[in-house]
Parts: sequence; C-alpha cells; structure tokens
Amino acid sequence: MHKQEATSCTNKKNEPTKHLIFKIDRMKKISFLAIFMVVLLLGFNSISLGQVLLNENFDYPAGDLITAHGWAAHSGPGSQAITVGTPGLTFPGYIGSGIGNCALADNTGEDDNKTFTTQTSGVVYTSFMVKVNSAITAAGYFYHFSVNPINTTFRGKVFIDATNHFGVSVGSNTGTYAASTFTVGTTYLIVVKYEIVAGTSNDKVSLFVFNASVPVSEPVATIGPLTEATSDINPGSVAIRQFVNTENISIDGIRVATTWAELLPVVPQPIPTMSEWGLIFLFIALSAVGAVYILRRKNSEVSI
Repeated sequence: MHKQEATSCTNKKNEPTKHLIFKIDRMKKISFLAIFMVVLLLGFNSISLGQVLLNENFDYPAGDLITAHGWAAHSGPGSQAITVGTPGLTFPGYIGSGIGNCALADNTGEDDNKTFTTQTSGVVYTSFMVKVNSAITAAGYFYHFSVNPINTTFRGKVFIDATNHFGVSVGSNTGTYAASTFTVGTTYLIVVKYEIVAGTSNDKVSLFVFNASVPVSEPVATIGPLTEATSDINPGSVAIRQFVNTENISIDGIRVATTWAELLPVVPQPIPTMSEWGLIFLFIALSAVGAVYILRRKNSEVSI
C-alpha cells in the first residue's frame, strides 16, 4: 500500500512536467507554422512569370527616340522618328499595364524594329496595348513580325482602317478586318499568333482583340487562323510602322513569348512593403506571445 501511494505521488509530481513538455511541443509547432506562413507569402510573390522573348514597356523619358533604347530604324531613318510618348497605357489584368510610357507613331516616316531570339518551330505570340488617338484617313498596317536581323519580309501584319476596324494578314498588304469597331481614345489589348507549320508557304496567323479583360487561356481568335500563298518566316523581330500622316497611335507593353501563359500571365499580388512586412511580423509576434501566456496560465492551473 505504501509503495503504491509513493508511486501515485510520483506520478502526480511528474504530471506538470508532462504538460510542460506537451506545451513546449505545441509552441514549436506554432513557431514552425508562423515561419511557414512567412515563407509561403514570400514564395507566392516570387513565383517566376516564365521567360519571354521580348518585354518592352517604354520606361524611358518622354520625348526620347525609341532608337535610343534598343530599337533600330529599318525604313525612313530620321524622318518623323518614333518617340517615347506619355502617359503609358493601362489595361485591366495585363502584366505590362501602367509601366513607364509608350511608343508614339504619329506620322508617316521612320519604321523601327526590335529583335529577339529567332524561333524555328512551334508558335510565337506577340501582345501589346494600343490606343488610336485620332481617326486616320487610309487603311494600313502599323505592327508586324519579321526575321532577325530584319529584312523586307513582314508577316503577321496588324491593320487599322478609316472606319475604326482592326485587321490582320499573313503577309498581304490588304487586311482581313474584324466585324466590330474600336473606339478612338480607348485602349485595347492585341495579340498576334504566328504558327510555324512544317512545309512551305503554309504558316498561320491569328488576331485576338480584347477590350475589357485578359483571358487566362487562349480563346477563339477574333480573326483567323489565316493562311496565304506567301513565303514563311522564322520570327525574330517585331516592328512598328508609320504609314500615313494622319496616323496617331500609342503602343505600349509589347511582349513576345511562345505560350499563352508566358505571354499573358496572371498578374501577381504586389510584394508587401517594409511597413506591411512589419505589420505581418507584429501580428505573428503578438500571436506567439498570446499563445505563450495562455499555455503558462493552463500550466499554472495544472500545477495547482
């Protein structure tokens, strides 16, 4: 009997220690969870958006020539050169929205191009925001693909006409136009898809015109896919063209990629500022202090 009582007494004395070990283990789990949450937040904000072949936001001083920033004149150099305009363009959900300024093609004259790594197979996409600032008097193309280095073979031409339609062609100087019209002074998102098809004179071109939001996956094209009995190219450059003296077009957020997801990634949440991180860590610290206080209270009650 005495031996049993001693054992029972010993168990009671060890009981608070067991509770304390259990509480410490819980505290470790809470600390680990807090660290995990911080790492998770950092991870979500550092997810790669995928490599693109070209990304141009015209984040340069207004009035500069775009040829001072990586573009090259391939037609009419020095005549009514394309400049950096202001302000830059915005489009809901577009990764290039609201960054820097824009390119202003506002006359007939110099045409400029920018190169990227030549693509010899698969699909090549290019996207850009565009705003037609005033009505034009004649139809023509103002943007296109070519090779690297650029030559006179232009493909995936994007058109506008005097009755406010966007259009496209594989290589023809006559475009196929969308049924719907655009509004002067409104920003649109344009996507051109160039499909490299095995064989000759059979590559395909499609045009997508968006006026409200960016689709997560590739929808049915506004125009195309089109084919023409014209030579194919291995895309390696994009170009801005000035074709009429009444042209007044702002172009911004030019991207080139080989998949829809890389071209138009979901816009990530902004990384917290230092003050926001401070609030996050303060919340974690206060939560930890509160947990310690509660556990100590419970441990004291057990000891009593």
